Amino acid sequence: MNEFLTRRGVIGGLGAGLVGAVMPRGLFAQMGEGAAATQRVPVGVRKFRSVAVEAYIEETVGRIGDKELAGLFANCYPNTLDTTVEPGTFEGKPDTAVLTGDIAAMWLRDSSAQVWPYLPLARRSGSCSKG
Repeated sequence: MNEFLTRRGVIGGLGAGLVGAVMPRGLFAQMGEGAAATQRVPVGVRKFRSVAVEAYIEETVGRIGDKELAGLFANCYPNTLDTTVEPGTFEGKPDTAVLTGDIAAMWLRDSSAQVWPYLPLARRSGSCSKG
């Protein structure tokens, strides 16, 4: 089956098209050699950090030949952890919430989708911390 005819292919294609439609023209060209520079939230302000995620970012960036694409990955992949994860407690036990927006009825679906890319790294994550 053609990969673009699968649900994942259609969603991916729509997402890529939307990004292309809303990005200012020439943005990546303006980034030039500094494209790999981080645009992430400063370390002290990040909501959650994972040694496994940081190692995965470094490993993946090293395999991407295009500096602009590598920079985009390094800035976007950890965004959920950097900005929306709220570690805390619930009924006296460690717990974590993922802030998804203002529609309460969709929190489970949205938060599940936001953390899905990190699940393969969960077993490697021996060291996680808030901020």
